[in-house]
Amino acid sequence: MSAGTGPARVSASPPATEPSLIGAAPPPVTRDRMVQAWVGAMALSWFGDAVWTVALAWTAVHTLSPTMAGVVLGAETLPQAVFVLLGGVIADRWDTRRILVTGRLVQAAVLLGGAAAWAAGVRGAPLLVTMGVLLGTATGLTLPAGATLARQLVRPEDLATVSGWNQIGGRVARLLGAPVGGVAVAAIGPAGAMLANAVTFAAIAAVLAGVVRPRYRMPRLPHASWTASLRDGAAYLRGDESARLLVLGLAALNVFVSPVIALGIALRVSSSGWGPGWLGAAEAAFAVGAISGSVVGIRWRVARPARAGFAALVGQGVCIAGTGVGSRAVLSASMLLIGVAAGAASVWLSGTYQRTIAPSHLGRVSSVSSLGDMALVPLAIPAFGALAAGTSVLTAAVVYGAAMSVLCLWFATRPGIARLS
Repeated sequence: MSAGTGPARVSASPPATEPSLIGAAPPPVTRDRMVQAWVGAMALSWFGDAVWTVALAWTAVHTLSPTMAGVVLGAETLPQAVFVLLGGVIADRWDTRRILVTGRLVQAAVLLGGAAAWAAGVRGAPLLVTMGVLLGTATGLTLPAGATLARQLVRPEDLATVSGWNQIGGRVARLLGAPVGGVAVAAIGPAGAMLANAVTFAAIAAVLAGVVRPRYRMPRLPHASWTASLRDGAAYLRGDESARLLVLGLAALNVFVSPVIALGIALRVSSSGWGPGWLGAAEAAFAVGAISGSVVGIRWRVARPARAGFAALVGQGVCIAGTGVGSRAVLSASMLLIGVAAGAASVWLSGTYQRTIAPSHLGRVSSVSSLGDMALVPLAIPAFGALAAGTSVLTAAVVYGAAMSVLCLWFATRPGIARLS
Protein backbone atom coordinates (compact mmCIF):
# COMPACT_ATOMS: atom_id res chain seq x y z
CA MET A 1 0.00 0.00 0.00
CA SER A 2 1.32 3.43 -0.81
CA ALA A 3 2.04 6.01 1.83
CA GLY A 4 -0.45 8.78 2.33
CA THR A 5 0.05 12.05 0.49
CA GLY A 6 -1.21 14.29 3.28
CA PRO A 7 0.83 16.98 5.02
CA ALA A 8 4.16 16.01 6.49
CA ARG A 9 3.15 17.31 9.88
CA VAL A 10 -0.23 17.19 11.58
CA SER A 11 -1.26 18.08 15.07
CA ALA A 12 -2.34 15.29 17.36
CA SER A 13 -5.95 14.44 16.64
CA PRO A 14 -8.28 14.62 19.63
CA PRO A 15 -9.13 11.08 20.72
CA ALA A 16 -12.71 9.98 20.14
CA THR A 17 -14.10 8.56 23.35
CA GLU A 18 -16.88 6.27 22.10
CA PRO A 19 -17.77 4.42 18.89
CA SER A 20 -21.19 5.33 17.50
CA LEU A 21 -24.01 2.77 17.45
CA ILE A 22 -24.96 1.92 13.86
CA GLY A 23 -28.36 0.31 14.33
CA ALA A 24 -30.17 -1.54 17.09
CA ALA A 25 -28.30 -2.17 20.32
CA PRO A 26 -26.58 -5.57 20.52
CA PRO A 27 -28.42 -8.37 22.32
CA PRO A 28 -27.08 -9.69 25.62
CA VAL A 29 -23.78 -11.31 24.82
CA THR A 30 -24.90 -14.70 26.15
CA ARG A 31 -27.59 -14.75 23.40
CA ASP A 32 -25.50 -13.09 20.71
CA ARG A 33 -25.17 -15.77 18.03
CA MET A 34 -23.05 -13.60 15.76
CA VAL A 35 -20.42 -12.98 18.41
CA GLN A 36 -20.49 -16.62 19.45
CA ALA A 37 -19.91 -17.67 15.83
CA TRP A 38 -16.94 -15.31 15.64
CA VAL A 39 -15.47 -16.65 18.90
CA GLY A 40 -15.90 -20.21 17.66
CA ALA A 41 -14.24 -19.41 14.34
CA MET A 42 -11.35 -17.76 16.15
CA ALA A 43 -10.88 -20.89 18.27
CA LEU A 44 -10.87 -23.03 15.12
CA SER A 45 -8.22 -20.77 13.59
CA TRP A 46 -6.05 -21.02 16.72
CA PHE A 47 -6.47 -24.80 16.59
CA GLY A 48 -5.12 -24.77 13.04
CA ASP A 49 -2.22 -22.57 14.12
CA ALA A 50 -1.34 -25.03 16.88
CA VAL A 51 -1.45 -27.95 14.46
CA TRP A 52 0.85 -26.16 12.03
CA THR A 53 3.24 -24.91 14.73
CA VAL A 54 3.93 -28.43 15.97
CA ALA A 55 4.11 -29.83 12.44
CA LEU A 56 6.55 -27.09 11.42
CA ALA A 57 8.76 -27.65 14.46
CA TRP A 58 8.85 -31.41 13.86
CA THR A 59 9.62 -30.96 10.16
CA ALA A 60 12.35 -28.39 10.81
CA VAL A 61 14.24 -30.33 13.46
CA HIS A 62 14.04 -33.62 11.54
CA THR A 63 15.02 -32.34 8.09
CA LEU A 64 17.35 -29.40 8.76
CA SER A 65 20.42 -28.55 10.80
CA PRO A 66 19.76 -27.12 14.28
CA THR A 67 20.83 -23.65 13.14
CA MET A 68 18.63 -23.67 10.06
CA ALA A 69 15.74 -25.13 12.06
CA GLY A 70 16.01 -22.12 14.37
CA VAL A 71 15.92 -19.80 11.37
CA VAL A 72 12.79 -21.51 10.05
CA LEU A 73 11.00 -21.45 13.40
CA GLY A 74 11.82 -17.76 13.88
CA ALA A 75 11.01 -16.68 10.33
CA GLU A 76 7.57 -15.33 11.24
CA THR A 77 8.77 -13.25 14.17
CA LEU A 78 10.87 -10.59 12.44
CA PRO A 79 8.30 -9.51 9.83
CA GLN A 80 5.64 -9.38 12.53
CA ALA A 81 7.76 -6.95 14.53
CA VAL A 82 8.70 -4.94 11.44
CA PHE A 83 5.14 -4.47 10.19
CA VAL A 84 3.01 -4.37 13.34
CA LEU A 85 3.26 -0.58 13.82
CA LEU A 86 2.22 -0.08 10.21
CA GLY A 87 -0.60 -2.51 10.94
CA GLY A 88 -1.73 -0.20 13.74
CA VAL A 89 -2.08 2.70 11.33
CA ILE A 90 -3.96 0.48 8.88
CA ALA A 91 -6.30 -0.67 11.68
CA ASP A 92 -7.23 2.90 12.62
CA ARG A 93 -7.62 4.00 9.00
CA TRP A 94 -9.56 1.33 7.11
CA ASP A 95 -12.47 -1.08 7.52
CA THR A 96 -11.61 -3.79 10.03
CA ARG A 97 -13.44 -6.67 8.38
CA ARG A 98 -11.83 -6.05 5.00
CA ILE A 99 -8.38 -5.94 6.59
CA LEU A 100 -8.94 -9.20 8.45
CA VAL A 101 -10.61 -11.06 5.58
CA THR A 102 -7.81 -10.03 3.23
CA GLY A 103 -5.16 -11.09 5.72
CA ARG A 104 -6.74 -14.48 6.41
CA LEU A 105 -7.17 -15.24 2.72
CA VAL A 106 -3.55 -14.31 2.07
CA GLN A 107 -2.45 -16.64 4.87
CA ALA A 108 -4.64 -19.44 3.48
CA ALA A 109 -3.15 -18.88 0.02
CA VAL A 110 0.40 -19.03 1.39
CA LEU A 111 -0.33 -22.35 3.09
CA LEU A 112 -2.07 -23.77 0.02
CA GLY A 113 0.87 -22.72 -2.12
CA GLY A 114 3.27 -24.27 0.36
CA ALA A 115 1.33 -27.53 0.39
CA ALA A 116 1.32 -27.66 -3.42
CA ALA A 117 5.05 -26.95 -3.57
CA TRP A 118 5.81 -29.60 -0.94
CA ALA A 119 3.72 -32.18 -2.76
CA ALA A 120 5.57 -31.32 -5.98
CA GLY A 121 8.92 -31.99 -4.32
CA VAL A 122 9.94 -28.37 -3.64
CA ARG A 123 10.97 -28.74 -0.02
CA GLY A 124 13.50 -27.55 2.51
CA ALA A 125 14.47 -24.35 4.27
CA PRO A 126 13.91 -21.88 1.39
CA LEU A 127 10.25 -22.86 1.10
CA LEU A 128 9.62 -22.88 4.86
CA VAL A 129 11.41 -19.56 5.43
CA THR A 130 9.52 -17.93 2.57
CA MET A 131 6.24 -19.16 4.00
CA GLY A 132 7.20 -17.91 7.45
CA VAL A 133 8.08 -14.44 6.17
CA LEU A 134 4.82 -14.15 4.22
CA LEU A 135 2.70 -15.44 7.12
CA GLY A 136 4.50 -13.15 9.57
CA THR A 137 4.01 -10.13 7.31
CA ALA A 138 0.29 -10.82 7.04
CA THR A 139 0.05 -11.26 10.81
CA GLY A 140 1.92 -8.04 11.54
CA LEU A 141 -0.25 -6.01 9.18
CA THR A 142 -3.56 -7.41 10.52
CA LEU A 143 -2.94 -8.16 14.21
CA PRO A 144 -3.85 -4.63 15.42
CA ALA A 145 -7.07 -4.67 13.39
CA GLY A 146 -8.08 -7.88 15.13
CA ALA A 147 -7.60 -6.15 18.47
CA THR A 148 -10.25 -3.56 17.54
CA LEU A 149 -13.00 -5.91 16.35
CA ALA A 150 -14.60 -6.77 19.69
CA ARG A 151 -15.06 -3.04 20.38
CA GLN A 152 -17.20 -2.87 17.25
CA LEU A 153 -19.41 -5.85 18.13
CA VAL A 154 -20.46 -5.70 21.80
CA ARG A 155 -21.33 -3.23 24.50
CA PRO A 156 -18.45 -1.94 26.63
CA GLU A 157 -19.65 -3.87 29.68
CA ASP A 158 -19.44 -7.13 27.69
CA LEU A 159 -15.86 -6.67 26.46
CA ALA A 160 -14.32 -8.58 29.38
CA THR A 161 -16.71 -11.50 28.86
CA VAL A 162 -15.89 -11.76 25.16
CA SER A 163 -12.19 -11.46 25.94
CA GLY A 164 -12.56 -14.32 28.40
CA TRP A 165 -14.35 -16.46 25.84
CA ASN A 166 -11.59 -15.83 23.33
CA GLN A 167 -8.93 -16.71 25.87
CA ILE A 168 -10.67 -19.93 26.85
CA GLY A 169 -11.17 -20.82 23.20
CA GLY A 170 -7.55 -20.06 22.39
CA ARG A 171 -6.16 -22.08 25.27
CA VAL A 172 -8.38 -25.09 24.58
CA ALA A 173 -7.54 -24.90 20.87
CA ARG A 174 -3.82 -24.87 21.55
CA LEU A 175 -4.13 -27.62 24.16
CA LEU A 176 -5.89 -29.87 21.63
CA GLY A 177 -4.10 -28.66 18.53
CA ALA A 178 -0.57 -29.46 19.67
CA PRO A 179 -1.03 -33.26 19.93
CA VAL A 180 -3.14 -33.26 16.77
CA GLY A 181 -0.27 -31.51 14.99
CA GLY A 182 2.11 -34.26 16.05
CA VAL A 183 -0.24 -36.95 14.81
CA ALA A 184 -0.97 -35.05 11.60
CA VAL A 185 2.64 -34.55 10.55
CA ALA A 186 3.34 -38.24 11.19
CA ALA A 187 0.23 -39.46 9.37
CA ILE A 188 -0.19 -37.06 6.44
CA GLY A 189 3.06 -35.10 6.40
CA PRO A 190 3.77 -31.36 6.44
CA ALA A 191 1.65 -30.70 3.36
CA GLY A 192 -1.40 -32.13 5.12
CA ALA A 193 -0.80 -29.90 8.14
CA MET A 194 -0.49 -26.90 5.83
CA LEU A 195 -3.81 -27.77 4.22
CA ALA A 196 -5.49 -28.17 7.60
CA ASN A 197 -4.34 -24.72 8.74
CA ALA A 198 -5.34 -23.20 5.40
CA VAL A 199 -8.87 -24.53 5.90
CA THR A 200 -9.10 -22.85 9.31
CA PHE A 201 -7.92 -19.53 7.86
CA ALA A 202 -10.52 -19.81 5.11
CA ALA A 203 -13.17 -20.60 7.71
CA ILE A 204 -12.48 -17.51 9.81
CA ALA A 205 -12.43 -15.41 6.62
CA ALA A 206 -15.84 -16.82 5.66
CA VAL A 207 -17.30 -16.04 9.08
CA LEU A 208 -15.88 -12.52 9.04
CA ALA A 209 -17.23 -11.87 5.54
CA GLY A 210 -20.58 -13.62 5.80
CA VAL A 211 -21.63 -13.52 9.45
CA VAL A 212 -19.90 -10.73 11.35
CA ARG A 213 -21.43 -7.26 11.05
CA PRO A 214 -20.12 -4.35 13.16
CA ARG A 215 -22.69 -2.77 15.48
CA TYR A 216 -20.51 0.22 16.38
CA ARG A 217 -18.77 2.57 13.96
CA MET A 218 -15.19 3.30 14.94
CA PRO A 219 -13.83 6.79 14.25
CA ARG A 220 -11.30 6.56 11.45
CA LEU A 221 -7.87 8.12 11.28
CA PRO A 222 -7.73 11.33 9.20
CA HIS A 223 -5.75 11.13 5.98
CA ALA A 224 -2.12 11.87 6.82
CA SER A 225 1.33 10.42 6.25
CA TRP A 226 2.24 7.16 7.98
CA THR A 227 4.83 8.87 10.15
CA ALA A 228 2.40 11.60 11.17
CA SER A 229 -0.15 8.95 12.13
CA LEU A 230 2.43 7.17 14.29
CA ARG A 231 3.45 10.46 15.92
CA ASP A 232 -0.20 11.13 16.69
CA GLY A 233 -0.46 7.74 18.40
CA ALA A 234 2.65 8.47 20.46
CA ALA A 235 1.25 11.88 21.42
CA TYR A 236 -1.95 10.22 22.62
CA LEU A 237 -0.02 7.88 24.91
CA ARG A 238 2.05 10.75 26.29
CA GLY A 239 -1.11 12.67 27.11
CA ASP A 240 -3.23 9.89 28.66
CA GLU A 241 -1.75 8.51 31.88
CA SER A 242 -4.09 5.54 32.22
CA ALA A 243 -3.58 4.43 28.62
CA ARG A 244 0.17 4.80 28.95
CA LEU A 245 0.31 2.77 32.16
CA LEU A 246 -1.83 0.00 30.68
CA VAL A 247 0.37 -0.26 27.60
CA LEU A 248 3.57 -0.29 29.63
CA GLY A 249 2.16 -2.80 32.10
CA LEU A 250 0.82 -5.20 29.50
CA ALA A 251 4.01 -4.98 27.42
CA ALA A 252 6.15 -5.85 30.44
CA LEU A 253 4.16 -8.75 31.89
CA ASN A 254 5.27 -11.49 29.51
CA VAL A 255 8.90 -10.51 29.99
CA PHE A 256 8.88 -12.38 33.30
CA VAL A 257 6.39 -15.21 32.89
CA SER A 258 7.15 -16.31 29.31
CA PRO A 259 10.80 -17.28 29.97
CA VAL A 260 9.72 -19.45 32.90
CA ILE A 261 7.07 -21.28 30.88
CA ALA A 262 9.14 -21.53 27.70
CA LEU A 263 12.47 -22.47 29.28
CA GLY A 264 12.46 -22.52 33.06
CA ILE A 265 10.09 -25.45 33.45
CA ALA A 266 12.11 -27.56 31.02
CA LEU A 267 15.31 -26.71 32.90
CA ARG A 268 13.70 -27.58 36.24
CA VAL A 269 12.41 -30.93 35.01
CA SER A 270 15.65 -31.79 33.22
CA SER A 271 17.98 -30.85 36.07
CA SER A 272 15.84 -32.81 38.53
CA GLY A 273 15.83 -35.92 36.32
CA TRP A 274 12.05 -36.27 36.39
CA GLY A 275 11.54 -37.21 32.74
CA PRO A 276 9.62 -35.47 29.93
CA GLY A 277 6.24 -36.57 31.26
CA TRP A 278 6.53 -34.04 34.04
CA LEU A 279 7.13 -31.27 31.50
CA GLY A 280 3.84 -32.16 29.88
CA ALA A 281 2.14 -32.37 33.27
CA ALA A 282 3.38 -28.89 34.19
CA GLU A 283 2.13 -27.47 30.89
CA ALA A 284 -1.23 -29.16 31.42
CA ALA A 285 -1.49 -27.72 34.95
CA PHE A 286 -0.88 -24.25 33.55
CA ALA A 287 -3.52 -24.72 30.84
CA VAL A 288 -6.13 -26.00 33.30
CA GLY A 289 -5.37 -23.13 35.65
CA ALA A 290 -5.57 -20.54 32.87
CA ILE A 291 -8.92 -21.82 31.63
CA SER A 292 -10.26 -21.87 35.20
CA GLY A 293 -8.90 -18.38 35.83
CA SER A 294 -10.60 -17.05 32.71
CA VAL A 295 -13.91 -18.47 33.94
CA VAL A 296 -13.34 -16.76 37.29
CA GLY A 297 -12.53 -13.48 35.53
CA ILE A 298 -15.73 -13.64 33.48
CA ARG A 299 -17.99 -14.45 36.43
CA TRP A 300 -16.38 -12.21 39.05
CA ARG A 301 -17.07 -8.59 38.10
CA VAL A 302 -14.64 -6.64 40.26
CA ALA A 303 -15.12 -2.91 40.81
CA ARG A 304 -11.57 -1.95 39.81
CA PRO A 305 -10.57 -4.60 37.26
CA ALA A 306 -7.20 -3.14 36.25
CA ARG A 307 -6.06 -2.88 39.85
CA ALA A 308 -7.39 -6.38 40.56
CA GLY A 309 -5.59 -7.75 37.51
CA PHE A 310 -2.21 -6.37 38.51
CA ALA A 311 -2.80 -7.45 42.12
CA ALA A 312 -3.44 -11.02 40.96
CA LEU A 313 -0.18 -10.89 39.04
CA VAL A 314 1.68 -9.92 42.20
CA GLY A 315 0.71 -13.37 43.47
CA GLN A 316 1.71 -14.87 40.14
CA GLY A 317 5.24 -13.60 40.74
CA VAL A 318 5.40 -15.63 43.95
CA CYS A 319 4.32 -18.72 42.02
CA ILE A 320 6.93 -18.05 39.32
CA ALA A 321 9.55 -18.26 42.04
CA GLY A 322 7.98 -21.52 43.19
CA THR A 323 8.65 -23.18 39.84
CA GLY A 324 12.34 -23.22 40.69
CA VAL A 325 11.86 -25.41 43.76
CA GLY A 326 12.95 -29.01 43.23
CA SER A 327 9.62 -30.55 44.14
CA ARG A 328 7.08 -32.07 41.78
CA ALA A 329 4.19 -31.02 44.01
CA VAL A 330 5.43 -27.43 44.28
CA LEU A 331 6.02 -27.24 40.53
CA SER A 332 2.54 -28.55 39.71
CA ALA A 333 0.84 -26.25 42.21
CA SER A 334 2.87 -23.26 41.05
CA MET A 335 2.00 -23.83 37.40
CA LEU A 336 -1.67 -24.29 38.24
CA LEU A 337 -1.76 -21.01 40.18
CA ILE A 338 0.28 -19.17 37.55
CA GLY A 339 -2.41 -20.20 35.09
CA VAL A 340 -5.27 -19.12 37.37
CA ALA A 341 -3.70 -15.69 37.89
CA ALA A 342 -2.94 -15.30 34.19
CA GLY A 343 -6.46 -16.26 33.16
CA ALA A 344 -8.30 -13.98 35.58
CA ALA A 345 -5.93 -11.05 35.16
CA SER A 346 -6.07 -11.29 31.37
CA VAL A 347 -9.86 -11.03 31.38
CA TRP A 348 -9.89 -8.04 33.72
CA LEU A 349 -7.01 -6.22 32.05
CA SER A 350 -8.06 -6.83 28.46
CA GLY A 351 -11.62 -5.66 29.11
CA THR A 352 -10.34 -2.54 30.83
CA TYR A 353 -7.86 -1.96 28.01
CA GLN A 354 -10.60 -2.10 25.37
CA ARG A 355 -12.79 0.32 27.32
CA THR A 356 -9.98 2.72 28.23
CA ILE A 357 -8.06 3.23 24.99
CA ALA A 358 -9.71 5.81 22.75
CA PRO A 359 -11.32 3.96 19.81
CA SER A 360 -9.73 6.39 17.36
CA HIS A 361 -6.29 5.19 18.54
CA LEU A 362 -7.00 1.56 19.50
CA GLY A 363 -5.22 0.01 16.52
CA ARG A 364 -2.02 2.00 16.93
CA VAL A 365 -1.92 1.55 20.69
CA SER A 366 -2.50 -2.21 20.31
CA SER A 367 0.39 -2.35 17.86
CA VAL A 368 2.68 -0.80 20.47
CA SER A 369 1.61 -3.42 23.02
CA SER A 370 2.25 -6.21 20.52
CA LEU A 371 5.65 -4.81 19.56
CA GLY A 372 6.63 -4.75 23.23
CA ASP A 373 6.02 -8.50 23.46
CA MET A 374 7.78 -9.19 20.18
CA ALA A 375 10.86 -7.18 21.12
CA LEU A 376 11.27 -7.96 24.82
CA VAL A 377 10.34 -11.63 25.22
CA PRO A 378 12.99 -12.96 22.78
CA LEU A 379 15.60 -11.13 24.88
CA ALA A 380 14.21 -12.23 28.24
CA ILE A 381 14.26 -15.97 27.45
CA PRO A 382 18.02 -16.29 26.78
CA ALA A 383 18.67 -13.94 29.71
CA PHE A 384 16.80 -16.37 31.96
CA GLY A 385 18.85 -19.23 30.56
CA ALA A 386 22.11 -17.38 31.15
CA LEU A 387 21.11 -16.52 34.72
CA ALA A 388 20.12 -20.13 35.42
CA ALA A 389 23.39 -21.40 33.96
CA GLY A 390 25.44 -18.96 36.01
CA THR A 391 23.56 -19.53 39.27
CA SER A 392 20.72 -22.07 39.44
CA VAL A 393 17.22 -22.59 38.12
CA LEU A 394 15.85 -21.65 41.54
CA THR A 395 17.78 -18.37 41.61
CA ALA A 396 16.64 -17.42 38.11
CA ALA A 397 13.02 -18.24 38.96
CA VAL A 398 13.17 -16.22 42.18
CA VAL A 399 14.72 -13.21 40.41
CA TYR A 400 12.11 -13.23 37.64
CA GLY A 401 9.26 -13.88 40.07
CA ALA A 402 10.35 -11.10 42.42
CA ALA A 403 10.70 -8.68 39.52
CA MET A 404 7.19 -9.63 38.36
CA SER A 405 5.69 -9.05 41.80
CA VAL A 406 7.43 -5.71 42.34
CA LEU A 407 6.50 -4.43 38.89
CA CYS A 408 2.84 -5.45 39.19
CA LEU A 409 2.58 -4.00 42.70
CA TRP A 410 3.88 -0.71 41.34
CA PHE A 411 1.30 -0.70 38.54
CA ALA A 412 -1.54 -1.73 40.88
CA THR A 413 -0.87 1.25 43.13
CA ARG A 414 -0.66 3.91 40.39
CA PRO A 415 -3.61 6.35 40.52
CA GLY A 416 -3.99 6.07 36.75
CA ILE A 417 -4.63 2.33 37.15
CA ALA A 418 -6.52 2.34 40.45
CA ARG A 419 -9.24 4.67 39.17
CA LEU A 420 -10.14 2.57 36.13
CA SER A 421 -13.49 0.79 36.46
